[in-house]
Amino acid sequence: MAKVRLLQLGALTVVLALWALIAAVDVVSSTALPGPAPVAAALGDLLGSGVFWQAVGETLRGAVTGLAVAIAVGVPVGLVTGVYQAAEESSRLLMEILRSFPVIALLPVFLLVLGSTPGMKATVVFLACVFPVLLQAQYGARSVTPAIHETVHGYRIPRRLRFRRVILPGAVPSIMTGLRLAATTSVLVAIGVEVLTTLPGIGHMIMESQAGGASARAYAYILVAGGIGYSITVLAQFAEHRLLRWRPPVHQGGE
Repeated sequence: MAKVRLLQLGALTVVLALWALIAAVDVVSSTALPGPAPVAAALGDLLGSGVFWQAVGETLRGAVTGLAVAIAVGVPVGLVTGVYQAAEESSRLLMEILRSFPVIALLPVFLLVLGSTPGMKATVVFLACVFPVLLQAQYGARSVTPAIHETVHGYRIPRRLRFRRVILPGAVPSIMTGLRLAATTSVLVAIGVEVLTTLPGIGHMIMESQAGGASARAYAYILVAGGIGYSITVLAQFAEHRLLRWRPPVHQGGE
């Protein structure tokens, strides 16, 4: 584990060194690509600014709201369609059609219907996140082996108890994978909506900084967005590990 961390830190150091070198030799204009030092200084200034924390809060509010609704809708629908074949077959065409639409491309429609409001941002996040959650829940519900289903039917276990004790525990690993993917997606989509609209948040501050010629500040906001996405991934992995402690470890390479 320590070796892996050293390799990761080494790769990060190489990237930062290349960044500093490119900025130092003026291969790219400093306006387009400021060096690591100006960006770090801008980031330090932002951390002490109330405007910065307000922008972060606006982004997280839209992301969390849309993600929460996506979980509330996607998990039950995914479990039902995964358990009952008739429900899955009847909804398959609708799901495929809805999944095929790029959410950002539909942004003008949402702006026309809902306006440039926080609710519109949460709606776009919801549509981007609901299908990963739904499909992973559906896959998890289907992952219960036929032998287990036959045993359950043979003992005539009630449907509610079967769902709570057999299907749901079997689906939890896949559901957690869907939640991890959706959590990262929610922040990225919220920032994307802010970039393309006038809604407050990190995305809007990136565009405002760029328009004002403060490229170092714009890159600082971009780094913050990446840091938030990485932090969410780490927290989701930690939660997944804690919730799935009962699952035996997966051995690779025939070990």
